[in-house]
Amino acid sequence: MGRWMRWLLIGAVSLWCLPGIARAESEVDVLLNMLVENGTLTPVQAGQVRRQISETKEARNKQLAKEIVPDSARNWKWKGDVRLRDEFRDRQGTGNDTHRQRIRFQFGAEGKVAEDLKATFRIATGSTTDPVSTNQNLDTFFGKKALVLDLANLEYTPEVPGISKVSLIGGIMENPLWTTDPMVWDGDLSWDGAAVKVSQEMGPTTLFANSGVFSLDTDETEPAALWVTQLGASVKPFADSESEVLKNFKLTGALAYHDYMNVTTSAKAGTDPITREADNTAGATDFNQFNPTVELASQLGQIPFSFFGDWVHNTSAPSTGNDGYALGIKVGKATVPWSLTKGWEAGYMFERLERDAAFDEFVDSDFGGGGTNRRGNVVWLNLAVLKNSTLGAKLFFRQDLIDNFGSGASLAEKFREDRLQMDWVTKF
Repeated sequence: MGRWMRWLLIGAVSLWCLPGIARAESEVDVLLNMLVENGTLTPVQAGQVRRQISETKEARNKQLAKEIVPDSARNWKWKGDVRLRDEFRDRQGTGNDTHRQRIRFQFGAEGKVAEDLKATFRIATGSTTDPVSTNQNLDTFFGKKALVLDLANLEYTPEVPGISKVSLIGGIMENPLWTTDPMVWDGDLSWDGAAVKVSQEMGPTTLFANSGVFSLDTDETEPAALWVTQLGASVKPFADSESEVLKNFKLTGALAYHDYMNVTTSAKAGTDPITREADNTAGATDFNQFNPTVELASQLGQIPFSFFGDWVHNTSAPSTGNDGYALGIKVGKATVPWSLTKGWEAGYMFERLERDAAFDEFVDSDFGGGGTNRRGNVVWLNLAVLKNSTLGAKLFFRQDLIDNFGSGASLAEKFREDRLQMDWVTKF
């Protein structure tokens, strides 16, 4: 077969396969096989035709994608999750036992609107009156569930000579501080205000600083606000080691300072000093908290593990009831379904949070229903059961602190709660 005939055949078959005119790929294979069988093409020539078809098709698909989807749309990443929860609470001393089903839905996106400017938003189930929960109870006779604006912010990351990364964030954002647990800050808490995040890599060490100012209540004569700042470092001292544990060993530590302003005079704090469940005493005239946190992490046999510690001290509270701490361990990460090394995560944490150690409204809402004056244990296990889906169980064993009730309080007078949460989470 002449050269011109061969390339004519290649062009004809390529056109045959273009989107909009195409036949199934299997039909092209049948045609090429027939041409090889009758001697019109050799197997080598047939292979060349197939490669030419593939290259032409791929180039055409990329061109169509550019024509159909503009650059601005391709810069956006969409993500979300659905969490189904079955929860049982066994209460002793105060309150009733509760068995309920709950749902959480989150959906949002982030996109580069300029080379160094990113926009982020997310909607979620929840309410406008509870800052530390995105759950909705399934108990309204099939009533519709509310969606609220959970995140909406702009992040500007300019190039600053001599600094690895600088981020300026404004709007409604996720926690800008590095944390290991929800003792002081619930994981569902969204922050309203502005923050600055800076990090600098120096060999095996990364230094970081996070600061921000956040509005709490602007309707008062003296507006309530929160100022936070955090300095920390993360170091991998044995990165060149042949030992897997030493090579992946990383030590991270940070010291944060949280300065609340005018929260005890804010009308939104409620009539009984500040809050939710009246856990803070009248002696806590302000909240100025030191909050050091540390984590030691590594990996063994492709299984990550870490030990963490968290402490908070309110310098503006009386000399008693102003401390809190959490200690825990995490092993594994549930990412690959039913994998022995990557299909599970387990953990344990002990927490003790005294009455005036932290601002009640923002602490972990699952640990005994939120608030301070708590101590107890948390145990959890998560399994990856499907791609992007996990099944988990979490147990809380919590009771009130006896020392906050006076020396004459008995064990029966304390409020105790055991809580079991069974969660199915699917991310998309």
